[in-house]
Formats: sequence, structure tokens, C-alpha cells
Amino acid sequence: MQRHDLLGLDLPAFTAWSRALVGHAERFHYQLYRRMMDDGRLAPLEAPLWREAEHARPGVCATLQAQAACDQVPPITATLQAEDEQGTTTKVLCRLNDGAAVEAVLIPMHAGGHHTVCVSSQVGCKMGCSFCHTAKMGLVRNLQAHEIVAQVLAVRRATGKRPRNVVFMGMGEPLDNLEAVAQAVRVLTGPAGPAIAHRHITISTVGRLDGLARWRELGLERINLAVSLTAADDGLRSELMPVNRLYPLAHLKEVLHTIPIAEGRRILISCVVIPGVTDGPAHIRDLIAWLAGLPVLVNLIPYNPIPSRGWRAPTLGEVNAVVSQLDAAGIPVRLRLTKGEAVMAACGQLGDPARHKPVVAGPRS
Repeated sequence: MQRHDLLGLDLPAFTAWSRALVGHAERFHYQLYRRMMDDGRLAPLEAPLWREAEHARPGVCATLQAQAACDQVPPITATLQAEDEQGTTTKVLCRLNDGAAVEAVLIPMHAGGHHTVCVSSQVGCKMGCSFCHTAKMGLVRNLQAHEIVAQVLAVRRATGKRPRNVVFMGMGEPLDNLEAVAQAVRVLTGPAGPAIAHRHITISTVGRLDGLARWRELGLERINLAVSLTAADDGLRSELMPVNRLYPLAHLKEVLHTIPIAEGRRILISCVVIPGVTDGPAHIRDLIAWLAGLPVLVNLIPYNPIPSRGWRAPTLGEVNAVVSQLDAAGIPVRLRLTKGEAVMAACGQLGDPARHKPVVAGPRS
């Protein structure tokens, strides 16, 4: 059976696999890996060194191609786009080898003209957050490292854009699938691979303390950490985010004090602004008190409506009122602009990819 998981291998692992099949010096495997990580295809005859190898020993390339699929990127079944003043937000749907579907989103960043790709770590999610559409799917399965890396290449293929930033904020709870996420980070940051800077990768969690306890062990000290908080009252947070019943706020803060943070960086604390639910004066006072002593940047996210909830999106004035209260308390804060809502690509709206009909078919080589 042909391998479809090569995008989940770092260079040493890939070299060990390919060298065991056909021999040759490391530079041959380095070149092949670099090309595969650029376009997602294992095509040795398109690499100059391997054309020479084939000429010297006919059949060597066929040996490799017999063992692994040429295209390591899953089929792109649809590309959905939404335009706003910031640019084009693109949601890409991929069909995995077992028929499961996953969504990734390319987001334009106004400053510098860069792009961020938001990737999924699971098909579905079991965390049950009430403001997130993915939660309604439940957990279907974890993604493997190659399926995570493939999303970055699929987005690049569908849009022609090379994202500078990667955020693990799509479908699923990354710390519920930490081994695969950590391996994907190793591949994405590898100098022979996409070579994305560690400081440009963010992993978001609802507060899985068991996963955070392994942050240093898995070599994630240079990666940005985002924590979805939303409410700083145990009763309300437990209602909105069931994970709080297992890991209450006091325990979460205690663990965050131990997380290694790179110099000059902060923990990103994400708070969803739901009118009448999380934006009252008492809610903000609780938030300010809980944040005291932590090196944080608050990321305010206007609630994006989902079909299963009757909550409305906040007005700009309501969100700015929260910003003003945090500013007055000396809490660093930024407002995340809503992007991609028209195609259910905004924060909290991913989920159940099967409901979409293909709009633009992605290319296959």
C-alpha cells in the first residue's frame, strides 16, 4: 500500500525511509524532501539530482513512486471565499483518506500584507464549548501530523499564498491531540520544510492542564500559547466551557505561571464577547482580577453567530466598551476583526464540512 503520510515526517525520518529503499547520499533525499514540502508532491523525476540517478540506474525513481502516492495533499473538495476591506478570507475543505473532511482557513492580515493559516487538529471536538459550532459535531477522530501539515500546503495550493503565520485555532482542541500537533510543529518549523518561524506559530487551548504540563517536554517553549478563557467566573465559564469543571480557573492560572514564555512575548488570552452573557461590568471586573500577575495580551473576539444558538453578534460599540475597560485597567488588549463570516469561516464557525457543496474544485496533480 502506498504511503500518504510523508508530510508528517521531518527530514531525518524521510531520509531514513527513502534511503532504505534506494540508497544514495543525503543530498539526494534533502532535495526530494525540499521539493515535496514546497508543493506536496513526491515527484523524483522532477528533481535534477534524481534525474541523474535515474539515468545512472534506471528504475530507481519508480521504486520510490511505487511506495508512496505522488500527491501527498488530500483532495481539495471546495474553496469558499469572503471579501472584506482587509482582503479575501478563504476556507479550504479537504477530504481525507478515510473520507473524513477537515477545514482550514487562510486569513489576510492587514499589517504588512501577510497571511495566517488557521489549521484544524481534529475532525470535530469533544470540548463542548457552547459558542463554537465545531462542538456540535462531537469528536470524530484526531488528525495525524501529516494531515495537519497538509492543510498548510492545501491552502497554499488553493490560493497561491504562502502563509507567514500558522495558528492551531481551527476544528478541535490541539492539546487533546498533542503528540500529532507537536510533530506537525516540528515539520512546519524545519529548515528543510516550510521553515515557518517558531514565533509565527500559535497553539490555542481551552485549558487542558494535562497538555500544558507537557509543553516544555515536547519542545514547544518557542511557540506562542493562546488560552480560550471567555469568562473569569467559574460558574459562568463552566456553563460556557465544560472543560472548566475539570480544570477550574484557579488551577488554570497556577499552571500558566509555570509555562515558559519566550522573552518579549505574552500569553494570548482569548475572550469571546457575547452580548449580555460575557460583557457586563461584573464580568470585566472578574476578568481584570484574574489576569493580574500574568504576562498576557487579551484577544477580544466578537461572538460569531452559529445555527445552534440564539445569541446575536455584538455591536462595535459593545466591543469597544470592553476594550475601554481593559485599557483603563492597564491590560494589553487587541480586537480581532471578524473575517469570513459569510462562508462560516470566522472564529467558532467551523464544523461539519459535509454540509458545504463544492464551489471551486481544488487542483490535483
